[in-house]
Amino acid sequence: MNNLISFYKKTMATPGFSGLVILIVMVIITANLQSGFFTMPAVTNNLNAFVPLILISMGQSMVMISGGIDLSAGTALSLLTCVMARIMTADDPMSGVIAVLVAIAVSVGIGALNGLGMGYFRLPPVVVTFATSYIFLGAALAIMPRPGGSCAEWVKGFYNFANIKDAPYWLVSFGKVMPPSLILLIVAAIAWLIIRNTRFARYAYAMGSNETCAFASGINTPMTMTKACIINAFFILGAALFFIAQNLSADARMGDPFALRSIAAAVVGGVALQGGRGSMFNAMIGAFTLSFVNKIIVFASLPTAYQTLVSGVIVIIAIAASSIYAVIGNRSMLKKAGASV
Repeated sequence: MNNLISFYKKTMATPGFSGLVILIVMVIITANLQSGFFTMPAVTNNLNAFVPLILISMGQSMVMISGGIDLSAGTALSLLTCVMARIMTADDPMSGVIAVLVAIAVSVGIGALNGLGMGYFRLPPVVVTFATSYIFLGAALAIMPRPGGSCAEWVKGFYNFANIKDAPYWLVSFGKVMPPSLILLIVAAIAWLIIRNTRFARYAYAMGSNETCAFASGINTPMTMTKACIINAFFILGAALFFIAQNLSADARMGDPFALRSIAAAVVGGVALQGGRGSMFNAMIGAFTLSFVNKIIVFASLPTAYQTLVSGVIVIIAIAASSIYAVIGNRSMLKKAGASV
């Protein structure tokens, strides 16, 4: 019985599991509303629509696990796309390489700036990232006051291999089976599998659970937070590459909705706002759930004025259901254990 209780607590009686149950329900509903839901074109279209939020939510979860939160994720996305779109030209492959390298450097700077404020200056994460969100937005507007820019030919492959001019047949065929959006998600998942087995991940969970105890135990908490913020910035960079390949241009305001949505997705998936609990896979589940919610609302033909309201209500219900499910489940199993004794 003790083994059963232990298994239950580690799997079913967790917000992550209930988040997965909610996702399955959303998939079933969407499959009934969208014709050909399980066909490859439909799967690809859905992944293309979902992947930016998924990547940003995975990065957000790393900061949240460490005990922080990032309100600047959306404007950081805008800044990175504007930087790359300004540097790249369609007929110069080398410009794409330079743009990506510059974007990598900017990503490190974005993460370091947030990490400096939250980790070293010990300022409240909400205050720090709210301030940096305006810094990133201002920089994006300075670089690109109006939507525009360009995209190097090979960078288009981050959205669709078939969009690359003179792409080899085998690559286009491969893209029909394994679209770039799916490849990005696989790479992100592998990255998390590597990260979670590192000493840094153990430090991040410890710091998120209790920063004072973590610091007293000898953990360099400022550096841990800075690393978490830099990892978050690289996941945002992945979403930026996808966006610029999709739109072939950039917009300084395109990332505005993603900060709050990424936080909501992480919480729906089971990542604790208080820190120390959850994973990037939880955030991935939450992002899928939120994305399917939007699809269901569209398929239900709700008036535009009510779509945001309904989406918010569903998110609240999903978060509440996750918490209630875990509490009820724990109590039920404890009662059964007591009765058997």
